[in-house]
Amino acid sequence: MEWAIFGGAWVLAIILLGIIGDGIRQKRKLAVQEMLQKERLAAMDKGLPLPEWDADMLDDGGGPMASEEVHARRLQWLRFITLCLGLVLIFGGFGFMFAFELSDMREFQRLTSLGVVPVFTGAGLLLFSYLSRKMRF
Repeated sequence: MEWAIFGGAWVLAIILLGIIGDGIRQKRKLAVQEMLQKERLAAMDKGLPLPEWDADMLDDGGGPMASEEVHARRLQWLRFITLCLGLVLIFGGFGFMFAFELSDMREFQRLTSLGVVPVFTGAGLLLFSYLSRKMRF
C-alpha cells in the first residue's frame, strides 16, 4: 500500500510541476506583451511613429515569437532531458525486475513484470531523442 501512495505522490508532483511551469511561461508571455504595449503607448504620447509589430514576430497567441536559435536550444535541451530520463527509466525498470526476482518473498516475485513499464517508457524516450536529431521547428 505504501508503494501505491508513493507512486501516486510522484504522479501528482509531476502534474503539479507541469501546471506551475505553464503558469510561469504564461506570466512571462504577458510581461513581454505588456512591455510591447507600453512602448506603443509611449510612442503615441510623444507623437512618434508606432513601432511595427511584424506578423512574423508574433506567435498564434499574439505573443512575440522566439528566434530560430532559441528554438534550436530548446530542442537540444528537450533532447538532453529525454535522453537522461529515458536512460534512468530503462535502468530503473531493469533494476526493479532484477530486485523483485531476487526477492525471497513470493509477492514481490509476482510483481517482476511491473519493471517492464518503465523499460518501455524509457525506450520510447530514447527513440524520441534519436529521431529528433535532425528535427526542425
